[in-house]
Amino acid sequence: MLSEIPAILEELDSEDIDKEVLRAAIIAEFDAVNIYEQMAGLTNEDNLRTVLLDIAREEKLHIAMFQSVLLEYDLEYLEIMADYSLARK
Repeated sequence: MLSEIPAILEELDSEDIDKEVLRAAIIAEFDAVNIYEQMAGLTNEDNLRTVLLDIAREEKLHIAMFQSVLLEYDLEYLEIMADYSLARK
């Protein structure tokens, strides 16, 4: 599990700090999704499984939110996402 930011923010250029914060947040959210989905797979209790999967879905929403913001901060990432988008023509 992620318990600390994987980059040493003090060593980064000031223009990159926000991008790294967003990436660390995305990593943490993916970690949470994995944990909740794994726990949902382990329980035999339907109500608990439903709650865990609902929380995992909320974490996926957080991932999408952070990625949307990251696209505004990281133009290279935006270009790559546009190039490899399934919706591209």
